[in-house]
Amino acid sequence: MPGVDGSVAGDAATNESASAPGMGGPLGGKAPFSMTGFWAPPTSVKGQNTDLGMNMQLLNVGFPLWQPDDRGMLVGIVNFERLELSGGAMLTGTTQPVPDQLWSLQLGTMHTRDYDNGWNAGGMFLFGSASDQPFAALRDMTFTLAVFANRPAKNERDSWNVSLLYSPTAQLPYPMPGLAYVWRPSPKVEASIGVPFSLTYRPTERTSLALTYVPLTNFNARAARTLVNGWTLYGDYQIYTETYFLSDRIETRERFYVFDQRVSVGAERVIRSGFALNCSALYMFNRQLFQGDNFFSDRSDVVRFDPGVGLSANLVWRR
Repeated sequence: MPGVDGSVAGDAATNESASAPGMGGPLGGKAPFSMTGFWAPPTSVKGQNTDLGMNMQLLNVGFPLWQPDDRGMLVGIVNFERLELSGGAMLTGTTQPVPDQLWSLQLGTMHTRDYDNGWNAGGMFLFGSASDQPFAALRDMTFTLAVFANRPAKNERDSWNVSLLYSPTAQLPYPMPGLAYVWRPSPKVEASIGVPFSLTYRPTERTSLALTYVPLTNFNARAARTLVNGWTLYGDYQIYTETYFLSDRIETRERFYVFDQRVSVGAERVIRSGFALNCSALYMFNRQLFQGDNFFSDRSDVVRFDPGVGLSANLVWRR
């Protein structure tokens, strides 16, 4: 789901470093601004005498709308994503070409508030369009609704997190409840045990290992090392999914999926005033385009294309 999968508001640990498309921004991390460009050269489409290339641009912005006191804030959110699929491939078994451009445009707000008893709660609402022809019809509109609450545990060190997330462009387009215990046995370890799941381990001040998982297949693993000169080097593994509504689909519930798995290596450098520049090289495999009522329903029109490399550059501001 563009800009949302793999990121549930709450106490779950998030990876603040920018990554490949689908990560970062006001929803995928704690940065109020991120801008990403991504490019992957064409590779051969299986069973077709053509190839398929990808490039993507993303912009995520979060900005304060209202802050009555130091305990709560209302934040505005703008998410923009454009994915270009070049090469002239056809949806398998049809005469329909793969859409050459896919868009995700979303606007919304998020509110969080701290309470005297130690609780923290909030919610988020986004609306927009995720389609090859954005805002062309009401059935192509999408929205995201999330609510969450964090309750301190009895030991006052850990906490409980409950959440509810719904979006018609999620892998499963149904309300997804979450319940997790956030365990902090030491400054080196933080784990969200439950749904969503996350684990962050910092064996030293300069080294970190992080895992995040949100059902059903939103998974990311990262190892990072900060050097003495201010550079951070990292390696990633990610299961990547984006979901759209094609404007000319026959079945209203049918969704168009862009899926792959990817490993990457990259480097990040803080520039100044909270801005950081991140560049990475990726290897992508198990690459597919397909349609279905949900991610695990009977898939149709499956397009498989060869593994390939990609490049990503990201500018992020963390205040």
